[in-house]
Amino acid sequence: MAGGGGSVEAAIARAAQATSIDFNFLLAQAEVESAMNPEARAATSSATGLYQFIESTWLGTVKRHGARFGLGAVADQIAMSESGNAWVSDPAQREAILALRNDPQVAALMAAGLAEDNRAHLMPILGRQPSHGELYLAHFLGAGGAGRFLSELQANPSQSAPALFARPAAANRGIFYGPDGSPRSLAQVMDVIEGKIGRALDRASDGRAPRFARADYVRGNTASGGFTPAPYLIADEGVFGPGPSPALTHTAANFPRSNGSRLPRAPMSQILGNTFGSDPAAAPPQVRRAYDRLKALGL
Repeated sequence: MAGGGGSVEAAIARAAQATSIDFNFLLAQAEVESAMNPEARAATSSATGLYQFIESTWLGTVKRHGARFGLGAVADQIAMSESGNAWVSDPAQREAILALRNDPQVAALMAAGLAEDNRAHLMPILGRQPSHGELYLAHFLGAGGAGRFLSELQANPSQSAPALFARPAAANRGIFYGPDGSPRSLAQVMDVIEGKIGRALDRASDGRAPRFARADYVRGNTASGGFTPAPYLIADEGVFGPGPSPALTHTAANFPRSNGSRLPRAPMSQILGNTFGSDPAAAPPQVRRAYDRLKALGL
């Protein structure tokens, strides 16, 4: 839904309807991540778009959920290494797939799919459904990092969070340290996370979530006015020390798996338009380039 008359909120609503993730949570998360700006870019990482996906997390999520949402041909271009890292061998294809982070409909669907993955990962650890704050923690730290955090929180909530999560703390001092510079405990960090998403949920539920200026987006401009950046998304950015980031142990099981045989399909650039009601001509430049590259690559 890169253009046309629809809104960012409508894209989020469609993603909620297509998955089991609550609309208000997805709306609140978009507020916290990007202030509802589909073109938002982080200064400290590769995070981009409505839900501030970093490159590696985006590729992995599209690989897992693309076919489920009609993006199977795009997902097919993404390979997985033995260590579980997603990659695309062709640079032009990779750039086009990453540029889809700026399409609010594709981004909302992938954010909802990732939230389902994170919820499935956390439920065995918690023995219950995760709260909205715990679910947002998984978006922030990654499922593996959130699982470790919550396990340590259950064991001893007074432990120093920066001592256990040194690199995430270094990248997010406002989360892991108090105004006076003192390190926060695990319980205090969880309070900060719960408060951040909780306030956004309150605004979403009573209609006070910020509405991004749609006309600016269609023209390809960045919305005016500043916003408080979301926490630096550290999942899959090598912040857990040597070796790969913690891997997902559970994923949502209710999306189609390929059986190796496929029916002929239309070009992916056409499917994107048909599925999401997109008009590439009305989209901002980076989304138009993504559609053009997909079309040129025969996708």
